[in-house]
Amino acid sequence: MSLFREQVQALARAGVDSAEADTRAIFEATLSEPMYMWPREIEPDDVWEIEAMIARRASREPLQHVLGKMWFYGLELGAGPGVFCVRPETEVLAKWAIDAIGSQPAAVLDLCTGSGALALAVAANTRGADVVALEKSQEACAAARANAESLGLKVPVIQGDALVFNPQWEAKFDLVVSNPPYVPPRALAPELDFDPPQALWGGGDDGLDFVRGLVPLIYRYLKPGGRFGMEHDDTQWEAIREIARDAGFANVSTIADLNERPRFVVAQKPLGECR
Repeated sequence: MSLFREQVQALARAGVDSAEADTRAIFEATLSEPMYMWPREIEPDDVWEIEAMIARRASREPLQHVLGKMWFYGLELGAGPGVFCVRPETEVLAKWAIDAIGSQPAAVLDLCTGSGALALAVAANTRGADVVALEKSQEACAAARANAESLGLKVPVIQGDALVFNPQWEAKFDLVVSNPPYVPPRALAPELDFDPPQALWGGGDDGLDFVRGLVPLIYRYLKPGGRFGMEHDDTQWEAIREIARDAGFANVSTIADLNERPRFVVAQKPLGECR
């Protein structure tokens, strides 16, 4: 189909690495049909919509924003401006949390929830988890609540600052997960210009100022023996393990992402530790 090839080439010229896959996703979203069922002749209104969406993607607007939706751990989530686009790599952290909970009852907290992806994945794939999510951004809170409602999941999304201690949560949770701001100051893909800055930049020369404030609070929120998992940049794994140990955590280790890069720290609050 010449129109399809033309749009692939337009994205390739714009420097989009996934030009063909993104074009296929845009065509399928517009035509509501998989590729093998596309008509030989596409209606003019559909052509206009496809070309408009391709132009947005060529400007390096994330595909998730162009489509108005994204997928995470088998869940369809709404996406749009002001809400962080969750990456496939984060599914590794979701799987770790789901496996850690198993079939046991567990109180779970997701800090910096954004679209609610982690919290909702855990809630959808465990039987006994009671999941709560926290997010500072009003836009992201609204998106996370809408996603929870559309999926029929009872996950309270609380608007608040993750760096402000909540005394009601002291020693309350069995497991805490977080995909916090951690990006260090360096050149990044143009698509990240569309993500909310507060969801990206961790602060400081190494991008870990936010994390340094967050990890000690996570420690206080966990019950003795409770566990936490957090995403980070692949250059930060040694520093973030030290941050976790300094906060009092034991059994600190690193999990690799889908590309075998060190991207997640997991740790446990020692048994018998009450603070």
